[in-house]
Amino acid sequence: MKGVIICVDDELEILQILGRQLKRNFGKEYDIELAKSGAEALSLCAELTAESLPIPVVISDHNMEEMDGDTLLIELHKLYPKMLKIMLTGQADAHSVGNVVNAGALYRYISKPWDKDDLILTVTEALRSFAQEQKLAEQNALLKEMNARLESSLSLLLSTLEATANGILVLDSCGKEVIFNQKCAEIWELDASTAISDSHKLIDLILAALIKADADSFQALLMQKNMKLRDLLILKNGRVIEYYSQHQKLSGKIVGQVLTFRDVTREKQKQATIEYQALHDSLTNLPNRALFDRKLSEAIAHAAKRSEIMGVMFLDLDRFKQVNDTFGHSVGDLLLQTVSQRLAVCLREVDLIARWGGDEFGIILPQIHFREDVIEIADRLMKAMQPEFILEGHHFNVTTSIGIALYPHDGLDSSTLLQSADTALYQVKRAGRNNYC
Repeated sequence: MKGVIICVDDELEILQILGRQLKRNFGKEYDIELAKSGAEALSLCAELTAESLPIPVVISDHNMEEMDGDTLLIELHKLYPKMLKIMLTGQADAHSVGNVVNAGALYRYISKPWDKDDLILTVTEALRSFAQEQKLAEQNALLKEMNARLESSLSLLLSTLEATANGILVLDSCGKEVIFNQKCAEIWELDASTAISDSHKLIDLILAALIKADADSFQALLMQKNMKLRDLLILKNGRVIEYYSQHQKLSGKIVGQVLTFRDVTREKQKQATIEYQALHDSLTNLPNRALFDRKLSEAIAHAAKRSEIMGVMFLDLDRFKQVNDTFGHSVGDLLLQTVSQRLAVCLREVDLIARWGGDEFGIILPQIHFREDVIEIADRLMKAMQPEFILEGHHFNVTTSIGIALYPHDGLDSSTLLQSADTALYQVKRAGRNNYC
């Protein structure tokens, strides 16, 4: 689409000369339109504008009878402020055109009679200036549109960040916070306004909340490049945070890091509870048979590695069935709980006592130096049963039988040791109970 250059002069001969010179130099790229008066020029501008044809330059004579150049160019500036106005004047001084310079934003005035080269150069510069302004306007419009899209995308991104159940923290390539959502602040129990203040950096606040070992490992992670990692962080208040770290790249270069956080404290507590219940007796809270078997295998392996002695005991309450039959299972259960407490205080920190089943208990005795050490522990266990039990108004005298097996003398594996301890227990019972073997 060609632009239009408009020439205005009420002297036809001068107007035609001006038109020919312009057409000769600019006719390939622009249409040259001639107007014999200011009113005709205004009408022509209106028609061309209605057809969406650009009018970069209007060249007008200064002194015209019906409408002088000042009036015309000032009016054109009001209607078309981006149009460049050039005035031809026989009064070659700035004072004579001062009105239109101020009110009409005159681009330049040219003295009459004009120099052809000066005219062509002036129009060329005006066209170039107009084209640059148009291009700048287009770029600004495009930039405005892109900014609007960016704002819309950013708004959508922020909405997405706030809608997610995870805390999200975005860092730049220098490890500085770029953005984080409210959930991130909530997970770390931080006030959002405090987290982004100059005196309190979010990362520093996170590190301060962690136990030292996890603070050190997390800080080291932030300094590493090109690494994905999922792990757990333990806070000083006991809470557990799961995090996932992902570095972001642009054209192969790391430009930042995205961290997501999730509070898994309840999950870990629930998991720990389930694991505890799976490995402990619900009545006495002692380890159960499953955990006993696992710990026994570990104790044998440890003893074998260090060429040490370790012991295994089976402890059985004598005539416990009579308690259940006479006083009921609730009293029997209470007796088992009390017995387990008495037995536990007789053992060393390294020992483990478990409820094997019914009224039978299993005991692991690692790090035994002499056979007499095991006998000493057995004596303590039997003495612990001597004080009378008083439960729900009932008085009980309870005795126990203990079978003992030693590694490696009585077996090199769990099965053999347990069988040996069970055989020893059977011998005690057959001999009259209330003893150890």
